[in-house]
Formats: sequence, structure tokens, C-alpha cells
Amino acid sequence: MYTVYYSENDSPDETRTGIVSAPSEVVAHKIAEMQFINSTIHKVMLLTPPEGETRFPGARFINGEFRPVIHHDDII
Repeated sequence: MYTVYYSENDSPDETRTGIVSAPSEVVAHKIAEMQFINSTIHKVMLLTPPEGETRFPGARFINGEFRPVIHHDDII
């Protein structure tokens, strides 16, 4: 998974973020160009888990980040 920082041509001052899945950064950049049409791609970065976290059991995708579920009740 890669995080993509881009701005749409209609509003170049507003930087947005998106996520793409790809086997490499080069492929992620090409996918981002196709997915975010009429946009300028500023940066493509590998999405890495937080330190000490290598897996995301029961994770939730919140505000552009994978966050692990802290309480068992959150999974149900």
C-alpha cells in the first residue's frame, strides 16, 4: 500500500491524500496517475505500520491510516 499526495488541477493549493495498492513505488505512481486524473501527483510513499506493529489484526482505516483495534469490543 502506498500513500499518494496530490492536488487536483481545479484547486492546486489544496493537497489531498489517497491510497493505492501496488507491488512497487514506480507502479504505485503510474496507478496514482490513472486513478487521480486531472491531478498533479506530488509524492508517493510506502505506507508503513507504526513502530512495533507489524500486523493489523482487526484494524480500521481511519483518516488515511490503518489503526489497530484496541479493545475486543471494537471488533464485534
